[in-house]
Amino acid sequence: MVSGLGVIRGHMVTMRRFLLTFWRDIRQGKGLSRRGGGHLLVDLFRKPARGDEPRVQQDFKTDGLFTVEYPDERLPVYERFRVLPMLVYDTEDGNVRCTSCNICAKVCPPQCIWMTQAKSPKGTVVPLPEDFYIDMDVCMNCGLCSEYCPFDAIKMDHNFELSNYERHQTHIFSLQDLLVSSEFYAKTHPEAWNSADEVAERGKVAKKKDQRLQKALAGSKTAAAPAKPVPQPARA
Repeated sequence: MVSGLGVIRGHMVTMRRFLLTFWRDIRQGKGLSRRGGGHLLVDLFRKPARGDEPRVQQDFKTDGLFTVEYPDERLPVYERFRVLPMLVYDTEDGNVRCTSCNICAKVCPPQCIWMTQAKSPKGTVVPLPEDFYIDMDVCMNCGLCSEYCPFDAIKMDHNFELSNYERHQTHIFSLQDLLVSSEFYAKTHPEAWNSADEVAERGKVAKKKDQRLQKALAGSKTAAAPAKPVPQPARA
């Protein structure tokens, strides 16, 4: 019987705080309004357009009732928030940074990344990915692939609205699904983009890319150079 009184007392404390929270919001004029939007009666008929939803900030100063009415309201997405990896290509020349070195697939804990290297018409290996796949249902969003990528080609995206009615095809992201421009990454991650480490890394990547380009151009010039004429024996 004593333990039963403790349970009842606990329920009464919870009920008291619940009712006081409602009463406080009503006294402050917030009983029928959203924290990030307008009056409820208006919002039911005039919902904000996609991308224009009000952002609701919840911090240590927040009190009273607090419910984010997603998708009409949204919490702010911070720069370090990460979901799926994305492959970056340079906006200036359109070149994909990934060289298909397979390091990301090796360090991936759930082994959700797999790829194949591109090959030239002669059958030699080209430092580019021909296919690149990520299974979003297996990915644990740890970001290790981004950390270990030596060419600064993999970054973590913010897009978390990935639900579908089918998972066997739409949840397998291919190379084209994962590609984003460096301009897009600079907009979504401005702090990281302008950091000293990122600037230094981009310089290294650009230098490596230039070295590979010069090597390829030198090889093509050698192949295109005309053959020297073979000296003919003098006729008697």
